[in-house]
Amino acid sequence: MFYNRPQVLDLLAANNLKFVADDRGKPVLDMSRKRGIVSVEPTEPFPYTPSALYAALNGAERAEKEFMRTGQRPLSIDSRPKDSDYDAARLIAAHLTNDSLKTLASRGLHGRHAGDRAVMEQAVADLIYKGSFGRDLYTGAPIVGMDTQMGHTTANSLGGTDLRQELAAINMSLHDSEGTDRLEAIRRKKVQLNAMKAIEANPELLNHPEIQRLVMGDKTFVKDLLQKAEGYGFDMSGTRGMIQSQGPISDSQGQVVGEKPLVINADEGSQVFVHTNGNGKNGHAKTQKEFNELASKK
Repeated sequence: MFYNRPQVLDLLAANNLKFVADDRGKPVLDMSRKRGIVSVEPTEPFPYTPSALYAALNGAERAEKEFMRTGQRPLSIDSRPKDSDYDAARLIAAHLTNDSLKTLASRGLHGRHAGDRAVMEQAVADLIYKGSFGRDLYTGAPIVGMDTQMGHTTANSLGGTDLRQELAAINMSLHDSEGTDRLEAIRRKKVQLNAMKAIEANPELLNHPEIQRLVMGDKTFVKDLLQKAEGYGFDMSGTRGMIQSQGPISDSQGQVVGEKPLVINADEGSQVFVHTNGNGKNGHAKTQKEFNELASKK
């Protein structure tokens, strides 16, 4: 049967999917008279790595600058003929139960109504085929096995409809941006990664008196930064016990928590400095200089 073919299983695995199976690993077949006989479920994604996130941001930056120069946002597969993987993706879509088909069609169309079954099958075949390449088809960044979302090549608010898989962490961080706004969002995300990298290399940065003063008793920001850093693949074991655990922060909330949050800024390969979004009386220049001196000793 088609669901045992290595090509079919590889296509699903590339999209972090597998057939719903029984205890013996055999796909569960829906033998009712409805369309479709197999269902799929998600697999556990591979963890992020800092190098993958940096590669995704660098790729997004290159792609955005190219768009600003040419006005074009092509996917790498736009000019190439579809191969046998596309035929296998269509076969998978045609045999999915309605529930699985609707779920994947909604993902592939970024939540838009997919229409009748024929339209959904087309959307799902497209989704599975695009996911088979193991890279972001717009930026070229590796994505294989990691948590992805469907990202627009053009900002959604500007009518973006061309979709492809993109690392979820990057998709959530860049939001609905384009042009210079997107480049700034990329820079800010790199700033966050560089802060994580600096703390990984020198956990004692968290004990610096100036940072402790800036936190002002509310350790939520630093604690959540460390938690997110671990999710991004940074080794934060050296910070154990420095910050007591509280609730998580999402990418969509960004780096600001609390009345006068701590914000760590750095460009890739540079030192890092600290400032706050407070009332302007915190001695920003002095704080930046002191933190740069600390970072340079890591």
